[in-house]
Amino acid sequence: MLLARVKGHLVATVKLNGFSGEKLLIVEPLDHTGAPDGTEVVACDRAGAGVGDVVLLLQEGQSCRLIMGKKDVPAEALIVGIIDRIDV
Repeated sequence: MLLARVKGHLVATVKLNGFSGEKLLIVEPLDHTGAPDGTEVVACDRAGAGVGDVVLLLQEGQSCRLIMGKKDVPAEALIVGIIDRIDV
């Protein structure tokens, strides 16, 4: 799992049926200090995150599909939590 910051929404008028009803967000991975650490990715949101939120990102396809209950959807990233605070 990774930390990531939500950068924006992704709106698609045409998409695979498995993505119907899914909220898609653009997220940027973060390192342990909160600095950007990688390329932005598209993630399905199951936690109700919004732009600017720091989230817990699951980036492993099989686990994402298992949580979503959609084994035929090509999802590789899923937001599973919103981070309130990080104490190091």
